[in-house]
Amino acid sequence: MLTTSSVSHALSFLVTKWNTGARARITTLSASSLETADRIRLIPAVHRGSGEIVPITKRIPSDLSSYTFSYQRDTYVIKSTSPPTFEVLPYPSSSQPTLATYREPKGLTTSKITEITPLYGKNEFNIPIPSFSELFGEHATAPFFVFQIFCVALWCLDEYWYYSLFTLFMLVVFECTVVWQRLRTLTEFRTMSVVPYAVNVKRDGKWVSIQSDDLLPGDIVSIARQPHETTIPADILLVKGTCIVNEAMLSGESTPLLKESIQLLEPDETLDVDVNHKNAVLFSGTKVLQATTGGDTPDGGCLGIVLRTGFGTAQGQLVRTMIFSSERVSANNFESFLFIGFLLIFAIAASWYVWTKGIERELKKSKLLLDCVLIITSVVPPELPMELSLAVNASLVALSKYAIFCTEPFRIPFAGRVDVCCFDKTGTITAENLVLEGVAGIDASDHMKLVNVVEASRETTLCLAGAHALVRLDDGTIVGDPMEKTTLDALQWQLNGGDIVTPQDKSAPHRTMMHIRRRFQFSSALKRMSTISTLPNGKALVSVKGAPETIRGMLTTIPVFYDKVYKQYTKQGSRVLALGCKEVDGLTVDKINKLPRDQVESNLVFSGFLVFHCPLKSDAIESLKMLADSSHRCIMITGDNP
Repeated sequence: MLTTSSVSHALSFLVTKWNTGARARITTLSASSLETADRIRLIPAVHRGSGEIVPITKRIPSDLSSYTFSYQRDTYVIKSTSPPTFEVLPYPSSSQPTLATYREPKGLTTSKITEITPLYGKNEFNIPIPSFSELFGEHATAPFFVFQIFCVALWCLDEYWYYSLFTLFMLVVFECTVVWQRLRTLTEFRTMSVVPYAVNVKRDGKWVSIQSDDLLPGDIVSIARQPHETTIPADILLVKGTCIVNEAMLSGESTPLLKESIQLLEPDETLDVDVNHKNAVLFSGTKVLQATTGGDTPDGGCLGIVLRTGFGTAQGQLVRTMIFSSERVSANNFESFLFIGFLLIFAIAASWYVWTKGIERELKKSKLLLDCVLIITSVVPPELPMELSLAVNASLVALSKYAIFCTEPFRIPFAGRVDVCCFDKTGTITAENLVLEGVAGIDASDHMKLVNVVEASRETTLCLAGAHALVRLDDGTIVGDPMEKTTLDALQWQLNGGDIVTPQDKSAPHRTMMHIRRRFQFSSALKRMSTISTLPNGKALVSVKGAPETIRGMLTTIPVFYDKVYKQYTKQGSRVLALGCKEVDGLTVDKINKLPRDQVESNLVFSGFLVFHCPLKSDAIESLKMLADSSHRCIMITGDNP
């Protein structure tokens, strides 16, 4: 009786550890309404962490709209009271207000700070690290580990002492190594958090200095390059000024990017942080290389408004994905259970045969039962999950040597089933640094001929000198797209301070001075970029470059050879950009800043096709051949092969 009771209690305890539904039924009572509930059960999507039962925070018990709870570092608030539904705590920018809302921000007041601080909390990645014993306890109560211990106990009853004890030692050591690895990973996650530092914010109409982890959505902040290299502490919308940032932490692209304020955008546009207006957003975790003044900031930095903080930022969402996508490294999948189930049929049949024959021979029933259980459990080798997990861990270690971090280790076994490999072209199969071959379509006698950029016409030369997003840092370094740097170097022009472009050679044939006044950044959706520059003669020059099929519709006159020329070069594997420009009279700087993009990028004069050769990376052919030899189909995904 005591044994039965002990086993029942142990199973009840373990079931509550394994299943949140069972834990809810055994340890809690179902509430009749949200007002009477003090906890809530959460069921996540597949591979998005484990289910939990979390407490409900009731700031005002009689007010449903004040109820919140936290799950996976996200705060959830009431979306609707009838029926009660929750949503992730929205930020002010989540409703996509118009840009006019941010043109002249007022900042936060003391009363507003008091109101929203309990909701948004600290601007930090609060990742508590459990102790070794806590994590080991979690692993020791996992279903398969309990099954393994059960098998070891059975072997001991059958007098397999040495094998049983050695297996037990092996299981414990393995789980200890897994726990140690998880602790190390959590420690690495904590290092991704921005170390708090002093920032200038405008609160109650006055500039004050606070720590970056005290920032809240709606704070007006000054962004300046710090003496020691620091990262941007939150997702910030650039209201005034310009910034050059390095977003390698988020995108992996090492090329610095120019961020421009919303002052040049239409005020009635709705804010789209992740697509249309990402060139006006400084994302958390990125580094400021240079900042130009924006208004009355005390340190001469750019003026920005905080959009998202903590785990709500782009970097925070990345960290959340890595933490909660799959907390335990596991290789248990459908095929494994199908294989075990198939073998289990034969094990049950064998056990039944042993049992019936043993009864006929009047053998001891306890011994027969032990033999039958051993037969069934032998079908599921206790070492199987350990062996599968070892394979996953070995893969993770091999990947980590190449600085590759896997956010979802459970997918590694599925990599063996991959039979199609898709590659981007530029920077993946081909080298980052393209080779400029020349300009096609401008030689009157032979439209296919490639003309050296130094020998190009005035329109083409000025278009190439102006159509770029390169920026000169304070130390004289030119940063930007390597392709644009290659073009400007080949043209033998130089970018000076203040966005002024001039020829390097005083005797250059089309020598002039161009002052770039406005840029429309490249957009993958629009497939083009453009600039407006002023010339010494008082005219403004519009320079546009982009995909040939896009620029085609912006030309006043489309040359008859247009399609033939660019398609010929793209078929050869070259990268082709169409050029267009126009000169406009009577444009002041104020008028330039108010021109809509559609009006700027229209009625252009064709200025040629800029042709680049894309050399393959040194190991591209060998890698593709290796994949082809292993029966993998290779596909190139690129704008040249839509």
